[in-house]
Amino acid sequence: MNILKKIKKSIDHFHNSKNNIIKSPENAYNIWAKNYDNEKDNLILHYDNIILKELISKIHLKNKIIFDYGCGTGRNWPLLLDKNPTKVIGCDISQKMLHKLKEKYPNAEVYKSKDLKLSFLPNTTCDIIISTLVIAHITDIQKMFSEWERIMKYKSDIIITDFHPELLAKGGVRTFKNGGEVITVENYYHSIKTIEEILLHFKFKVLNLVEKKIDENVKHFYEKQNALHVYENFYNTPFIYGIHLSR
Repeated sequence: MNILKKIKKSIDHFHNSKNNIIKSPENAYNIWAKNYDNEKDNLILHYDNIILKELISKIHLKNKIIFDYGCGTGRNWPLLLDKNPTKVIGCDISQKMLHKLKEKYPNAEVYKSKDLKLSFLPNTTCDIIISTLVIAHITDIQKMFSEWERIMKYKSDIIITDFHPELLAKGGVRTFKNGGEVITVENYYHSIKTIEEILLHFKFKVLNLVEKKIDENVKHFYEKQNALHVYENFYNTPFIYGIHLSR
């Protein structure tokens, strides 16, 4: 079975499941916003933080303008602000996630994104773009990256982390609990190679790629969720990646 058939099969599977409530990213994160900062034992969020720390340790953030694309509640902002950037700017599709961020950082410069346009930022504004757990929610990444390229200075860096496309291809889904319901957030498959090729067109080259697999090191997360059957189904599958590109 080729990769496209696998993806279609996995999408059909969870779309037909009576146990899933599927939401667009905007609607899903508006629901999740009230509890997002209180997530416990969340495998993806835990390793996303580890990978982001590793990747930004390789670059200088001091006196830089950082754009946090898909900033959510500002989960990464303590880490970013600790590096003394000139400014951190954020945008997100979820107004309620931004509201939570503004509760923590009242003077933050943040914007609600729409249609992938970043009209609130002029050309060549940013030194660094950081985007965590966002890319697979975007349908047209070519359009998104074109906007990124417009707002970035020529010498600049991009750091991306996300749900691993191999996990999505095997039927993995991004979910959270809302009361007694399980919400599935819509995702789209974009291979890491595709991401690299698009950004290479804008002269960005890969400096570092980090991938984490489902193995014994993460088994305890599944044990706490009574989900060892999921662990066994996806054993040895990459579940998250991080990539640093520069030009």
